[in-house]
Amino acid sequence: MRSSLICSCDDIEGFLGQYSHFGAPVKDLSRFSALMHKLGDPQDSLRFIHIVGTNGKGSVAEFCTSALAAAGNTVGRFTSPYVRSVCERIAVAYPTGIYEISACDLARLLTTAAKAADECGKLEFSQFEILNAAAFLFYAEKRADYVVLEAGIGGTLDSTNIIKQPECAVITSIGLDHTRILGATVEEIARSKCGVIKGGNAVAALDIPDSAMEVIRSRCEATGARLIIPDRSQLEVHGKPGLDGSSFSYRGQEYRLRMGGAYQISNAMTAVEVLTSMGVPAREIALGLERAQIPARMEIFRSNAPEKPSLLLDGGHNPQAAHAVREALKDSGYSHITGVIGMMNTKDHAAFLHVILPCFERVVFCDGFSDGNVPAEELRSAAGVNAEIFHDPRQALEYARIIPGELVYFGGSFYFAAAVRRFLA
Repeated sequence: MRSSLICSCDDIEGFLGQYSHFGAPVKDLSRFSALMHKLGDPQDSLRFIHIVGTNGKGSVAEFCTSALAAAGNTVGRFTSPYVRSVCERIAVAYPTGIYEISACDLARLLTTAAKAADECGKLEFSQFEILNAAAFLFYAEKRADYVVLEAGIGGTLDSTNIIKQPECAVITSIGLDHTRILGATVEEIARSKCGVIKGGNAVAALDIPDSAMEVIRSRCEATGARLIIPDRSQLEVHGKPGLDGSSFSYRGQEYRLRMGGAYQISNAMTAVEVLTSMGVPAREIALGLERAQIPARMEIFRSNAPEKPSLLLDGGHNPQAAHAVREALKDSGYSHITGVIGMMNTKDHAAFLHVILPCFERVVFCDGFSDGNVPAEELRSAAGVNAEIFHDPRQALEYARIIPGELVYFGGSFYFAAAVRRFLA
C-alpha cells in the first residue's frame, strides 16, 4: 500500500508522483475498468459531456460548466492541466459559483483509489488514472447532475472513455500533438479522438481538416450519433475581438465573452451547440458564457503604470495554438510586444517558434520551471535569434517588467505559464 499520509497540496503532488505519468502501455481500458469496478463503478450513476481535441478543450469545458450551473444544475468539471494547484482539476459548479475540491477531500479519495489500485495486483496505473478515479468518486458523492469531462490524451484509450454513452461527445479541434502516442497524421489522431462518440449527440468544432472530418462523419454513421457542426453563416462579430473579450451574435442570440482572442468565439459557438442540443435555455447559455474565465488562457494582467508593460499569460504549446495567439496579438492594438517563452521537451518547439516569433520585437527564453523543459539555450538555437536567457521564471518576470514595451507575452507551456502566475497572484 502506498503512503496514505496526505496533508497538503504539496503532499498530494508527492503522492501522485509515486505513479508514473503514463503507467504501463495500454491496449484497452481493462486496467482502468478493473480499478473502477473495485470502487463500485461510480461513473455509471453520472451523466457526461465528454470533450476531446487538440486545442480548445479547457475553454469549451469552462463554457459548458458555467452555463449548466447558471441553469440551476450541480456540475462536475474534470480538466487538465492545472495552474495554481492540483485541486483545480476536480471542481463542482453550482448556480452560486464554482468550487475546487478541498485538499482534505482529494487526499481522502486518492487514498481510496490507491488502495483499490493495490488490490488490483501488479497493474501499473498512471497518475491520471488515479486522479480520474478520485474525480468519479467525488462527483458521485456530490450527486452531480452533469459532469463535464475533459480527456487527457486522445480519446479511445483515455481512461475517461470508460464512461458509457455520454449526453454529448465533443471534438474541439484536430491537430498534430502527442504524435508519439496518437499517430503521425490528423486522420490517425481523429480516429483516436472519435472513440468517445458512442451514439447520441456529437458536436464537432469549426475548422477541423476535411480528412479528419471524414473520420468523424464515418464514426457518427457507425454509431448512430447525430453530428452537429457550428454554422459560421449564423455568426456576426461585433467589433474587433480583444484581449479583454469579445461580443457576437449567433443564431440570433447575443453573447459576450470575458476570455480574450477571436478563437474563443469558435470555442463558444461549439459550446452553444452542445448546450442547445441538451435543452439549456438561451438566456442561461449567454449568462454562463459571459461568466466563464480560465487562468493562463490568454489571461491579461493590466499595468497601472504607463511606463510598465501589461502581461499576458497563455499555455498554448503547439503550432495550432501559436497561430491563434498570433492572430490575437495582431488584433490586440499593441505594437511593441516582447515574448518570453518556455517549453516542454514533448512538444515541437521549432514548429511553435516558427509561428509565434514574428509577433515580437524582442524575445526571451526561459527554463528551470519544470522537469522536462527544453533548455533555454536550445530554444534560442532553434529560434536563430539573439535573445536573453533565464533559468528561473521569477527572474524572467522581473526582467520583463522593466524592459521597454507595451505588452509581454509569457507562453509556450502551461507549466511555464503556471510558474510565472504564482508570482503574480
